[in-house]
Amino acid sequence: MSDYVPEEVVAQILFRLPAKSVSEFRCVCKSWCALINDPTFISNYTHFAIKNITSNSQVILRHYDRVNSQERFTLHHDGISFSPIKELDLPFENKPDSFNVIGICYGLVCLLDYHQKGLSKSVIVWNPSLESCVRIMFKFTAANFESVHGFGFDPKSVDYKVVRIVVRDHFIIGVRDAPRPVVQVFALKVGSWRNVTTGDTSLCRITVKTPQAYVNGTLHWVGYDTESHHVAQGIQRRLVLLAFDLREEVFKELNVPDELKTDELAYGREQKLFIGALDQKLALMHYYTQWYNSPSYDGCCIWMMKEYGLGESWTKQFKIDLRLGLGKMAGLRRNGEMLLVTRYNEELVSFNTVNRKMQKLGIYGETWSFFLDTYVESLVLMQRINGVLKMPTPPFNATSSSKAHRGETSGV
Repeated sequence: MSDYVPEEVVAQILFRLPAKSVSEFRCVCKSWCALINDPTFISNYTHFAIKNITSNSQVILRHYDRVNSQERFTLHHDGISFSPIKELDLPFENKPDSFNVIGICYGLVCLLDYHQKGLSKSVIVWNPSLESCVRIMFKFTAANFESVHGFGFDPKSVDYKVVRIVVRDHFIIGVRDAPRPVVQVFALKVGSWRNVTTGDTSLCRITVKTPQAYVNGTLHWVGYDTESHHVAQGIQRRLVLLAFDLREEVFKELNVPDELKTDELAYGREQKLFIGALDQKLALMHYYTQWYNSPSYDGCCIWMMKEYGLGESWTKQFKIDLRLGLGKMAGLRRNGEMLLVTRYNEELVSFNTVNRKMQKLGIYGETWSFFLDTYVESLVLMQRINGVLKMPTPPFNATSSSKAHRGETSGV
């Protein structure tokens, strides 16, 4: 490092450079290597990226390309245009139709590889900036069990955590004495699965493969009370938001808007409410039909929780008429437009809610596969030491090698 340039100035320059370049700059000299490897520098690098996300906004888009039969992850500018930055190379086998996105948090992408044979499954945690990943194994004790997953960052222990809720895949509505779900947490620093005691969560269920939302250090899923009531059209149940605080590792319930508190199961429609995070706030996508047994949804309302934890702060932000040929909502852009998938040719479009105009983006894929989230680069890099996943404090860590690597650790 130059004697004429203060270390603080060098750090400010490096904060503005791509993570991969910064990682490679450790080879410049010993003093640069010591600076870049310093946990405080690595933490500040990501905090700088988050702080300046509005001026350097990037989003990561995942979709399944049915033409080439492969998963695709791409980075895009989320400014005036939605122009692509680059396609991301997966440092693991890209099998057709294999992955479900659990979540994206502070530069890490968490994927569920659910097409593995037998009772063994795995979760992949991937840092696209450094092209590194780790595969976390887990097993089921019997074939009639499934998992609901979540991924987020625990600000108390400064660690990333994967949460796994094990439930029976065939749950009978209305059975109060159903088996209590098993909740397990995989902390990246620890490198192994462990059971956590969460209190009485047996009366609230989460649908398998339901999406999650990470907000305020907490994971959220749409859940429902197992107490149900028979109505003329089918079964009615109370909907809630099941929240898992990653700091205290306990569950709590959050109220949904009064208008959405009950869900009627009719003609096989088990879920019409989906959760997400928009502009770092909880959001609910409510898909509805005008009549029962409709072949598709007629509209979608977007609700946002203005003040976290306060049920009275739910506000209906948007209402979209899906009969215009629109389908699944993939995300909300910073210019206020919505990213939606067209119903008939499954193309991603940008929809202006004011003038109701659509901009075609030329991106096609299976409707279910579209997933979009804000992305910031990170220097977090997982490494294996004696077969155990290690990640020293603070969470944003780099190693002495800039070369991409793979890792694997197991759990039950």
